[in-house]
Amino acid sequence: MARPKQAKGDEVIVYDLSARAVQAMTPVDLAGLDRPPDSPIGQFDFHGCSCGIASFSGRPPWELHEDGDEILHILAGESKLTVLGKDGEVSRTLKPGDLVIVPKGCWHRSHSPKGVTLFHMTPRDGGRHSWEDPRAARSA
Repeated sequence: MARPKQAKGDEVIVYDLSARAVQAMTPVDLAGLDRPPDSPIGQFDFHGCSCGIASFSGRPPWELHEDGDEILHILAGESKLTVLGKDGEVSRTLKPGDLVIVPKGCWHRSHSPKGVTLFHMTPRDGGRHSWEDPRAARSA
């Protein structure tokens, strides 16, 4: 997929996220990676957030964003999102079209054995990642 040219000044950037373009994005198997996969459209900044597309199968590490909420928009596939909030654990299976706001300060993790493609707006600062379950650290 061709990436759009970087905008200068007041130029408009357009990304093709049509059903056909999203279907052409092959989810990366996270089991074979030691870093997050590249976004098929690249990354861009928007109002203090790093934005891009994640297309993966498997289970990424737990995440925590202390400086703001994170937005996830499911474009294809599905993913089980688990959020550890003040009132306990909430899990939900997300499907195409779902838009989720993960509140700041909540550990969360996705699990997508069959693959998911999603758009994310992630706060650029104040983020942490952990392969260890944060609930284990609370009880220790």
